Amino acid sequence: MEPDIEELARYPMESDDWIVTVAIGGVATLLAVFVVPIFVVTGYTVRAIRAGMEDAREPPVFDEWESLLKEGLVAAVITFVYQFVPTVVFGVFVGGSIVAFATGSETAAGLGLLGLFGGLLLWWVLAIVFGYVGLAGVANYARERSFGAGFDVAVIRTAVTSRDYAVAWLYVIALNVVVGVLAGALNVVPILGGIVGVFLSFYALIIAGWLLGDGFASATDTHVESTVDENTSVA
Repeated sequence: MEPDIEELARYPMESDDWIVTVAIGGVATLLAVFVVPIFVVTGYTVRAIRAGMEDAREPPVFDEWESLLKEGLVAAVITFVYQFVPTVVFGVFVGGSIVAFATGSETAAGLGLLGLFGGLLLWWVLAIVFGYVGLAGVANYARERSFGAGFDVAVIRTAVTSRDYAVAWLYVIALNVVVGVLAGALNVVPILGGIVGVFLSFYALIIAGWLLGDGFASATDTHVESTVDENTSVA
């Protein structure tokens, strides 16, 4: 998998509605505290992944809201299930550390601090591993449109052990690093810089979705043709 970086950077702008799409996505991200907008973003992510599987020339748009929210909810649940183990590990270590600190003993406090840092490190590693696998689960859901597909062990194992999916995932990580640096630079302008960074992040999410979808489809040999005319946006 060797994507054209320049074409990828322009990909979100290939749709005539790209400004509206990024605007809606950015606003939904900003309003994520109200929960429902989270499903708007995750639903769009599912469509972005599907666009990569279809090798779509244009990014998806925001429409068919009922379907979008449903897919977003399912994708969020799949992600939560995969992150359950890291979350439990985090809770156990943090809880144990708090108990140790509460004893007032210097020895217990030292052990609690060691356990806290060890737990955070283990949680970080597990979150990455389960996140890597979980994204494959979401991708398979995007392809099959079935909740159970998110946990199809055979398909997901094929994907996560393949070079194509791993490379796509690494590209997404690199993209996030670049966006993080740019967003950090924008933060020199208080508030406004942070807001612009959110919209930039959603722009990057469109690219990331395409990369993951393309990588997953290549890994599982399941590229499909878009059912949408090439002159229209993928939805």
